[in-house]
Amino acid sequence: MYVITGASGRTGRAAASHLLENGHNVRAVGRNPRNLAHLADHGVQIHQADQSDPTAMTSALRGADAAYLVIQPNYIPDHPDFAAFQDHAAAALTDAVTQSGVPRVVALSSWGAQHTSGTGPVAGLHRFENRLSSIPGVDITWLRAGYYMENLLDHLDSVRTRRRIIAPFDPDVPLPLITTTDVGIAAAEELTRPQTGTLIRELHGERDVSMNEVARAIATAIDAPVTYERCTVETFHEQLREAGVSDNVAAMMAEVPHAVNTGHLRMTQPRTPETATPTSLETFIKTEFVPALNAF
Repeated sequence: MYVITGASGRTGRAAASHLLENGHNVRAVGRNPRNLAHLADHGVQIHQADQSDPTAMTSALRGADAAYLVIQPNYIPDHPDFAAFQDHAAAALTDAVTQSGVPRVVALSSWGAQHTSGTGPVAGLHRFENRLSSIPGVDITWLRAGYYMENLLDHLDSVRTRRRIIAPFDPDVPLPLITTTDVGIAAAEELTRPQTGTLIRELHGERDVSMNEVARAIATAIDAPVTYERCTVETFHEQLREAGVSDNVAAMMAEVPHAVNTGHLRMTQPRTPETATPTSLETFIKTEFVPALNAF
């Protein structure tokens, strides 16, 4: 039995679906069973539990051969202290792993999680890694995923109305773009793979891509000019605050582009068949971005 936490999220859904397609028994865990109904319809066992409740999570993990752990969501826009939220969830999940006796864990982290600070929400995943990895006798694989291509969907409106992408990244800085589906599939494959001790596996995506290249790829796909415009990190922070994001979360999110632009947030492992994933930017644009743009 393989347990998938955060099963209503993108990587969790992909992991559960991949395991199911390959004939494995799956238990999907989430706060709201209604969000997992599509998995239940395909034979997945549903377990209701909140990630911050160690007792409920212990019950969810008990009897599992392996579990995929995710702190969900990636950020809460109006949270007054998102780092505290991350630490509370990490403590509950760590306690649940300890008490349940699950022997094998695959957990979602992020590129840049080797750093203690200066990386926004990623610093919380650094603390999660340290906390969970301290459990004796549990074999753990940390998936440090790159920058999600799904973040590009935030630019649908500006591409549709202004033929422009505006973001705080330097135009030519390389980004390890990856899809959440590829991350979920990698997690599912890791769950069924024997492994001893603690392993860090970075997931780079198919190749590094700059925002200038993203704009050109979208322009090619829609046969219309699309340009990239870099805004300052300060402007990005102001826009977040104007959109109702709390000062705490806005400050954390503003750390991310600064870390990327300076090279503080970067991959440390080379791109190899083990760290690369198959979906290219062009495929994502064709199958996800353009249909969403047309439906916008």
